[in-house]
Amino acid sequence: MAPNSEHRSLPTGDTKVPVPTFACIVYVSKLDNGHVLARVANLEGLTATAPNERESLSRLVPLFKKFVKEKLESGEVIPWLDPPPAPNLDEQRRFLPVHL
Repeated sequence: MAPNSEHRSLPTGDTKVPVPTFACIVYVSKLDNGHVLARVANLEGLTATAPNERESLSRLVPLFKKFVKEKLESGEVIPWLDPPPAPNLDEQRRFLPVHL
């Protein structure tokens, strides 16, 4: 599938088979129990919690990929939040380019 503005895929360079890459904006915050909550800021409802940020992001990325892939395969429009809401005061922003 060739990247296009409708799907908001990021350019991946000159390749023979284009690989769709999408911007996953994540807000991370520390919970009272010391775990880390990661939530996708530019799509509603995708979150993951783990003992540390790395593991939390590792759990979140497959959820993001599955959601985006299912929307693309079904021909549905991906419901991007554009612009994403501002992070809460206790959240930090992360940007993850995600390849399907």
